[in-house]
Amino acid sequence: MPATAPAELVAPSGRAAGLPEVHRLGAKVRPTSFAGEHLLPVTPALQEILPAGGLQRGSTVVVDSRRSSGATTLALELLAGPSVGGYWCAVGGASELGVLAAAERGIDLSRLVIVPFLGGAERWMQVLAALFDSIDAVLFAPHAAVRPSEARRVAARSRDRGSVLVVLDHQGHWPGPSDLRCTVTGSQWSGLSRGHGLLTSRRYELEVSGRGAAARPRRAPLQLPA
Repeated sequence: MPATAPAELVAPSGRAAGLPEVHRLGAKVRPTSFAGEHLLPVTPALQEILPAGGLQRGSTVVVDSRRSSGATTLALELLAGPSVGGYWCAVGGASELGVLAAAERGIDLSRLVIVPFLGGAERWMQVLAALFDSIDAVLFAPHAAVRPSEARRVAARSRDRGSVLVVLDHQGHWPGPSDLRCTVTGSQWSGLSRGHGLLTSRRYELEVSGRGAAARPRRAPLQLPA
């Protein structure tokens, strides 16, 4: 697939992307990995907030939106750094997200794969497994409750392939495990004055917790362009 064109795999409305299509895409896309590399880069806005200063390969990062809005923006921001750095990213199961939203967050569309519908039963797990085989960072948005055994299998597959799994959890559907949990606890827009003006940026209050260096929860502001 040419690096100058968006790598977008979009199934017809209401249908899940077929595994053959995902496997054919995987044959054309290979992770950009180097010997001794353990971290995927992130945007400067996230470098000081994430414990390792990047995304650990094989890790599961949960973005929890149950306490405030802004989780979708944060999840896309997590993909922006790797894509600009030359790594392949994918969005799976988030039918509400499209190319425009990704571009607005600075994601390199020539390094992005979109699979809006993953299918039901265990089919969604098979599609994610196929993406892990050839994609460096995969954003997954579950629309139904995921069983603990399924979550463990998906996380194990991501870890085995060295891919970063970012779970956009709107409804508490992901039971774990997670190596890193990012929660937007509040946000405030900037740019309006006395009820008029242009929105210029949004300030988020972010709480990061997890395992290892992230075992002690930390809070930090995150300023992103509107």
